[in-house]
Amino acid sequence: MKKSFFIAVIISILAVGWILSGVLGQDKTDADSDTNRAEAPAEIKAEKIPEVQVEDLNFQLLKDNVIVTGRTQASRKVNLSAEISGQIASIIVEKGGMVKRGDVIAKLGLQDRSARVAEAEQLLNQRQIQYTAAKDLSEKGFNSKVRLAEARAQLEAARAQLKQARVTLSNINIKAPFDGVVNDQMVELGDFVSAGSQVVGVVDLDPVEISGFLTEKELIGVKQGSPANIILLDGRIISGEISYIASVADNQTRTFEMEVSIPNPDHSIKEGLTAKIDIPLDEVKAYKISPSILSLSDNGSIGVKILDENNAVKFVPVNLLKDTPEYLWVGGLPDQIRLIIVGQEFVLDGQTVKPIVKNNQEMGTPE
Repeated sequence: MKKSFFIAVIISILAVGWILSGVLGQDKTDADSDTNRAEAPAEIKAEKIPEVQVEDLNFQLLKDNVIVTGRTQASRKVNLSAEISGQIASIIVEKGGMVKRGDVIAKLGLQDRSARVAEAEQLLNQRQIQYTAAKDLSEKGFNSKVRLAEARAQLEAARAQLKQARVTLSNINIKAPFDGVVNDQMVELGDFVSAGSQVVGVVDLDPVEISGFLTEKELIGVKQGSPANIILLDGRIISGEISYIASVADNQTRTFEMEVSIPNPDHSIKEGLTAKIDIPLDEVKAYKISPSILSLSDNGSIGVKILDENNAVKFVPVNLLKDTPEYLWVGGLPDQIRLIIVGQEFVLDGQTVKPIVKNNQEMGTPE
């Protein structure tokens, strides 16, 4: 009896102990769980803020230029034609000779043109006398207004005839229309030419022009009147200015023709020479960056991602100013930026991030 009672008491104690151990274990588990739940939001929150590497930058002044291959050409050229028919009586300036405006280059034969001028002068003198007499009679009442009008008409016709005869006589001279060089000679002494036949070609090489073509990108910042340096194959560098830029692009090449005028008083620069046109551009504010930093917005714009004062990501479109195999020059950004250089592809516009600053760059001028 006592032994059975003793065994029952032991079993009861063990049962109570087992129950209590479960309750205490559950309380500890619940407490640990509550502690974990309290700490979890902070940890989760910390994990949601991504880290990006940034670099503090100031703008630099970019001195750029556009270099175009061109070809020299005369500023003016013309083929002079005979205005009347006749035989070439003399060639005063041969091919390659220099001429001034108004110089006679070649002459046609006189034929009877001098005689026609003399005849027209005599006729004009006669018509002048007849008109004077008709006017005197009309003033005295002995002549009608009709006769006076006829005399005046005959006088004006004589004047026109004399003028035409003198013009025809002067047209025997083939004259230079401007200072230049006789570049071509289409006739020889004794040749007969008709009205409209080409006789000589004259070119103006002072100033000389260098013609080239600009792409759409090169056209930005280049304007008529801008200075330009011409680099010739012999090493000479001559300063000039852009005298012409086409308003319409070429349909096939989609480029714009341009011309630069440079002085050439000694005509040492001939037409058809290859030359380089170096056009300095205005200084612009720019940033030198790696091409890998560029991002693409949802609408297809090219730009970079920077941080504002609250460490929020901001996408800013940029203008591509100059590119090299190693880096890019871009514009369109504020004077000072905190540029994301690592991790920009994993953050979104407006997202708050934790910046890791690389270093600072002082403002300067690129070489």
